[in-house]
Amino acid sequence: MKNILIICGHPDFKNSLANKTIVEEISALCPQAEIRKLDELYPDYQFDIKAEQAALEKADVVVFQFPMNWYGVPGLLKLYIDKVMEHGWAYGSQGTALAGKSFLISLTTGVPEAGFSAQGFVGHTVEELMFPLVKFAQMAKMDCKKIFCSNGMMCVPGVTTEEQKAALVDKAKKQAADIVECLKAL
Repeated sequence: MKNILIICGHPDFKNSLANKTIVEEISALCPQAEIRKLDELYPDYQFDIKAEQAALEKADVVVFQFPMNWYGVPGLLKLYIDKVMEHGWAYGSQGTALAGKSFLISLTTGVPEAGFSAQGFVGHTVEELMFPLVKFAQMAKMDCKKIFCSNGMMCVPGVTTEEQKAALVDKAKKQAADIVECLKAL
């Protein structure tokens, strides 16, 4: 299998249920994958840009894993993109460091699936809302292979029942298995 890099952009990973389950399941199924939990590596949001760029350069496949926040990526992942994906390195006429790499987007949302349509609560599909990441991949000459999404993944401490949590974990494990299946096919 190729060199896999998972960039986990959850701002509070240790307290996550869905994203943590997805990442742990991928790690169990693909132990060779490098997982970079941004909130643990950079609690002060001060990225080691050269270290992050080196990890990205080594990868054949890059996966962004995150919860949708306000219909986009969390602030931590947005700042990572802003700081690490430098012009002249990731994109631009001289920016070819990521060219040819496969790119997967894996996210979770709190909104039920029915909300993501023209007629739904959100008024847009997940794919439409992920346009900025897909466009980033295009600018960086990466091949955006697929968007994986589990909707309705909200877990509220003290409110979500154990039965509901178990269902969320099952859904997250299914998403992880789908991602691993895609990774194996690359």
